[in-house]
Amino acid sequence: MTGEEPQQTAWETEVGLSEETTYVAIYPSRKHAEEWMEEAEEQGYGSRSKYLYELIQEARAARQEGFLAYSQNESKVEELQLQVEQLQDELENAQNSDPGEIEIAHEEFVTTFLTENYQPLNKVLHQVTDSGVLTGIVKDAVEDQLFDLAEENKVEYKQGYGWRLAHNTADEEAVEA
Repeated sequence: MTGEEPQQTAWETEVGLSEETTYVAIYPSRKHAEEWMEEAEEQGYGSRSKYLYELIQEARAARQEGFLAYSQNESKVEELQLQVEQLQDELENAQNSDPGEIEIAHEEFVTTFLTENYQPLNKVLHQVTDSGVLTGIVKDAVEDQLFDLAEENKVEYKQGYGWRLAHNTADEEAVEA
């Protein structure tokens, strides 16, 4: 790869290639060469050469956009694997924690509700609760606790009415009377 302009060879002139076109040899496995030929035919290319040229140009464009640089992708994959492991650890910790315990592990969650101005804690809490984002978390925690208490006969559920504290039979007779 020199800085000089390549000169057209006698062979290129003889076969009628334009001055801007040249010949490049590649040595793939027979299997790949056959696959490329089949793909070129299936996609309507007049020749395997045109097909490969277009593939190379597409790959170059993708690499320039950062999609194909293998070494970059390898480090990104490792980074994502670490994130997955961290999230799995957080999930496991959350599943092993007390049902009523809520832990906020992602700073983005909290910073979403902050501005450039100072705000007292009660205002930040108000924004968090108004957003509705906690509804699912709190609902799941309360629901889990209610089912746990029902198993211990401390609360009862009746379809159409909801939940209540469990009464012993003497109290129940007095309530119904």
